[in-house]
Amino acid sequence: MAKTLRNFSGRLLLVGCGNMAGAMLDRWLVAGLDPAQVAIVDPFAAPREGIAHYAALAEWQAAGGSADWIMLGMKPQQLGEVAGELGAVVADDVHLLSILAGVSLTDLAARFPNARAQVRILPNLAARIGAGVTAFASLGRADAKAIDGLLTPLGQVVPLDDDSTMDLVTAFTGSGPAFVFRLIEAYAAAGERLGLPSEDALKLATATFGGSTALLADSGEKPGVLVAQVASKGGTTQAGLDILDEGGQLVALMTNVLRAARDRGRELADIARGEG
Repeated sequence: MAKTLRNFSGRLLLVGCGNMAGAMLDRWLVAGLDPAQVAIVDPFAAPREGIAHYAALAEWQAAGGSADWIMLGMKPQQLGEVAGELGAVVADDVHLLSILAGVSLTDLAARFPNARAQVRILPNLAARIGAGVTAFASLGRADAKAIDGLLTPLGQVVPLDDDSTMDLVTAFTGSGPAFVFRLIEAYAAAGERLGLPSEDALKLATATFGGSTALLADSGEKPGVLVAQVASKGGTTQAGLDILDEGGQLVALMTNVLRAARDRGRELADIARGEG
């Protein structure tokens, strides 16, 4: 059952509405957000019924646009340009929300010092179906109840005391769905290589990963406990686990994956600050 949008009111402006911001918006609309409350500034965004759409900030401003909540969803490299155009609009009654990878609260506060609050949000694509993980941290006089009400329809909400771990969280949960999808793709490809029909391999892989993660979440057990319930000494599962566990290669691989994503986030932050 979809969670209802609660404790949130006011006008919302989305500056950039690509895959992630679009997924969040679509979930908010399902949860009860009035399209009349929303405006989008993005020349490439798909039109949504009842929502005002503008190709540029100047066009939105010329139409008399105003907002209580502004969410930055464009590319981090565009921050300087957008901040220059939005600076006068972000007053002390405006919450400035950002889903920009690598852009810290300190960066946001420097660009938008007059905002009531700067809120850094790290969602993931599963927000599209209300099953995401959304971490956030804030500076200023943030309306905690309204922020929680806005984010709860997206899935699990994880408030952080500060954004010192945000680059890693971006890699871990923000990029995480892509890594899981790639693992499922590889699992299906391996099954196909060993003789399964392509369509069956993907269906079986998707169901196996989905059922396993659902069981893990429902059981409250650590993964290793459930591994032991499947594997038996000298059995087929243990033979496969021996390959996965050999030399700690799987953990090493995932560490390298997360490190690369985290470090790229930091590079993007440098570019957004004009240092890259």
